[in-house]
Formats: sequence, C-alpha cells, structure tokens
Amino acid sequence: MQKIQDVSVAIATCLALSLGAGSQARADGTFVQFDAAQNTSDTVFSMSRGKVSFSANFSDYEGGWSTGAAVTRDFALEGIGTLKLGPSIGRTLADDNWRLGARVGLERYTPTGFGHVFMLAQYNTIDQDWFALFQAGNRSGLGLELSAGGSDTYSERTIAVTQKIDDGPVSIRAGWRALAKEAFVGISINTY
Repeated sequence: MQKIQDVSVAIATCLALSLGAGSQARADGTFVQFDAAQNTSDTVFSMSRGKVSFSANFSDYEGGWSTGAAVTRDFALEGIGTLKLGPSIGRTLADDNWRLGARVGLERYTPTGFGHVFMLAQYNTIDQDWFALFQAGNRSGLGLELSAGGSDTYSERTIAVTQKIDDGPVSIRAGWRALAKEAFVGISINTY
C-alpha cells in the first residue's frame, strides 16, 4: 500500500509540473546543500552547463551511508519545464560494488507575483528511488520547501523553511523530517 501511495505522490507531482504557465528550469548554475540532524547528514551537489547536468549526493545515517551520481542531458519542453535523462551510479554500505542505473527527472521554475515556485520530480532505477520537491519563495528571500522521497531502502517526508542571506546565493535552512521524527538545520548555495 505504501508503494502505491509513494507512486501516487510522484505522479501527482509530475502532473502539477505540466499544468499552467511556467518555464524550463534550464540555466547554467551550481547548487550545493548540506543538512545535519542528530542521526543523519545529507549533502547534495548539482551543476548545469548548457544542456548537460551533473548531480551527486551523499547521505550518512544511523547504521549506514549511501552515495550516488548522475549525468543527464537536459531537454527544454516549452511551457512544461526541463526533462533530464541520463545514466546514474550508486552505492550503499551494504553494496559490494557500484551499481549502474538510469535517472529521469522533470523540473519547472515559475516566476510569480510574490516571488517564484520551483518543482522537481525524479526517478532513478537504482533501488526504485524517487523524489518530489515543491519550493516557493518570496522576494525577501524567505522560502518554504515540501519534499517526499522513497526507494526500496528508505522513505521520508520533509518540510523546511529557508532564508537567503542578503542578496547572495547563500541560504540557511531549518526543517523537520516527518518519518524520522527529527529536526535538521542546513545551508545551501544556489547560483542558478
């Protein structure tokens, strides 16, 4: 039943991405984020240059760790967003070897009267990993994030509040991981 609910969230997110006016989230830039909680830490890196993107992540949690990376070709879908397709690689503490897979994702950035909305949905064949993100931010740099993710080995739902520091690319973050029942703090740098 949980798998059906998780897939439903991913499908609903993809449908939301395809509705209304918006633009592809394709631009040269770099994104780095680090979050820390009592029992976990997560690091995410993403970089886009032209029509190619690279992403990597590392998670350290009680009882193990996981890491992965992907290189994608970005396709602008006019009025919908940016489709990203490419190979992925991943490994966990339990794996003896690196595993190969494929990743597909859809991103959408929409300017609004109050600021912006960013949505992302992605799926990776390694461990049937999926992730959905909704971000809304106002002109003063205050933002709200809602995310859901899952795979064969984990499941999580997160809410976070972000605040940009001055007019630069750095934001501080604080939030709650609903299934792990733990608070986290973090920092991100976003040059997109």
